[in-house]
Amino acid sequence: MNQSEKQDITGYPFLFSPLKMGGFQMKNRLVALPVHTGFAYPDGGVSVWMNEFYARLAGSGVAMVVVANAAVSSDGVVSKFNLRVDKDTFIPALAKLAATIKKRGALACLQLNHAGRFAKTARPLLPSPVTSENLSFNVESLKDFMEFFPLEKRFSLTRYLLGQLNKWRQAMTSDDRNRVIEAFGMSAARACEAGFDMVELHGASGYLLCQYLSSFTNKIEGDFGGTFQGRTTFPLAVIQEVKKCVPTAFPVGFRIILREWVPDGIDLPEALAFAQVLEKKGIAYLSASAGTYNSIFSPGALKWMGKAAYLSKDMAKLTARVRIPTITSGRIITPSMADKLIGDGVADLIGLGRSLRADPQWVAKAMSRDKTRHIATCKNCNWCLKRVVLEQGFNCSRWPEVFRERTALEHQLMTRNYKPLWVIADTRDIQIFKQSLPILLQGKQQTFIPAVLILKSLVPDQAFDLAQKKFVKWMENIFDPLRSSQEKVHWVVREHKGNREKIVQDEIGLGDYGRIFIGSNPTEPWRDRLLYEQRGKVMVRLCANNRQDKVMVPVDLSPATLLVMIFLRKTLMQEQGFCLHFVHVLTGKSDPVERQWAKMKKITDFDLNTQLVFVRPKTTVVSTLVAAMATHKYGTVIMGKRGLSGIKRWLLGSVSAGVLRHLTDQTLFLID
Repeated sequence: MNQSEKQDITGYPFLFSPLKMGGFQMKNRLVALPVHTGFAYPDGGVSVWMNEFYARLAGSGVAMVVVANAAVSSDGVVSKFNLRVDKDTFIPALAKLAATIKKRGALACLQLNHAGRFAKTARPLLPSPVTSENLSFNVESLKDFMEFFPLEKRFSLTRYLLGQLNKWRQAMTSDDRNRVIEAFGMSAARACEAGFDMVELHGASGYLLCQYLSSFTNKIEGDFGGTFQGRTTFPLAVIQEVKKCVPTAFPVGFRIILREWVPDGIDLPEALAFAQVLEKKGIAYLSASAGTYNSIFSPGALKWMGKAAYLSKDMAKLTARVRIPTITSGRIITPSMADKLIGDGVADLIGLGRSLRADPQWVAKAMSRDKTRHIATCKNCNWCLKRVVLEQGFNCSRWPEVFRERTALEHQLMTRNYKPLWVIADTRDIQIFKQSLPILLQGKQQTFIPAVLILKSLVPDQAFDLAQKKFVKWMENIFDPLRSSQEKVHWVVREHKGNREKIVQDEIGLGDYGRIFIGSNPTEPWRDRLLYEQRGKVMVRLCANNRQDKVMVPVDLSPATLLVMIFLRKTLMQEQGFCLHFVHVLTGKSDPVERQWAKMKKITDFDLNTQLVFVRPKTTVVSTLVAAMATHKYGTVIMGKRGLSGIKRWLLGSVSAGVLRHLTDQTLFLID
């Protein structure tokens, strides 16, 4: 298509020229491509860290940010930490994300996806079952995939992927197709309501829309398969539904795959033909990619994708074939390379994926007249991809060490720092929760409305029933001012025959709760056992006292301490009235400890003036901490559950377990 008027601002006249797309004026030709982060909460909601991550991308100077891989249904997620848009309850947080992006000067686009057979679900959806024709290639590609990871990770990954292969035996039904088509439409409507400027349909990477288009994965005979026209039926039905569910002028883009690199897969001629069909159906732009998870790990694909601007020849043909804007990507390393691609008519827009993540200053450096500011190029080491596959969250080896560690900690908190569950087993618990309200509502700016699990005995208890009714009324008065119209306290009542521990464990797993609050009762050992049976959570043993604002935080300088620190920075450190004392049992010299403490404060973005209190051990670490707790009358103790390594914990015992045994009326937070 015709280039917009050139504006030579920085020596890159094409790169920083405007362009009209989908009714919007793009301020330049740069787009932050959708790269899956794994930064959503386990229930699919937008996390605080995800919001901050996309704020940085939008503030980098690009014209548009495409938020990656929002699943249109719960069976379409590719990760435990997959962003979702399949429920109205996600709209408020998505609206905040869209507003954040637009406030920083970029257009906000939400990519909609269903992972199909690559989804992490009990029953993956796919056009047709895996047959003997493509089974061998699937197994072969699995070997390439395994060699991509360290030896210690391969066994569990192989077991998981072989399990997935075993699930690829049942094709989608017509009801499945209708449900997913409707889900795409409803998700697009939610994105529009949330304030996104446009949506992008993910038709690449081997996900569901791509699976229907490809002869490799679509063996359907008749409708929805067979010929090229038949294989386009499902993605075109999705497009039709999406456009029906959004305003007429609302732009819908498409992520298109140019080469699949699998037997009978999508190749360039078919991709170009499909692109022309998409243009006729009113698609606003085409963003191109190549390869799927069945092919990108092969030696040939890795070599080809390691080249700079590896999509340029194919992109030139795509751009010449359609009259809508095209976005090219594929290791576009430098601004001069990007400017030339646009000037030569290879594409209308430049998509920056890992390039922009490796150096968030890519755009600023391109705009600067100081050409000595070198861009930190992506090393193509694929460390980011490995981390995402292993459910560790996006990270980049080019980032400074402090920011890498901070990002890893933020991802760990995805399962810990949200969605509280309150466990009520008797009238005593109700009183404890009422008296512990300040601890329960820490971090008011991001307070999550709790779920309340009521453990009810089969034996009638009128006193408990009456107390429960009063508690419900009290909760309504507390949380009504805090919640939006989309939120309300979730009440769960479970009857028991004495097996309360298992009921609580099952409910935690069912609801993906991150913070579990349970009242203290020394006569019921199952409560304290529960604190140590859950992994990757914040477990809280509540005890009512009038000193909860006086907090002791034992510090052992381990990774567990980092997790505690970043948790506190997001919760109690924001609160007025809480007094936190960070205590370290000093067994040697203080200088190395002070240096490590300074580094940890930098990693967690702590106030650098936060002091560490040293105490010398009297006998054991536990007895020293218990003595400090009694001397200074702390009402709350917050510590990591697994600070020591496994062997040291076996030899010396768990410090947190030792502290727990000596608590009197203190509330204890255990962060694992």
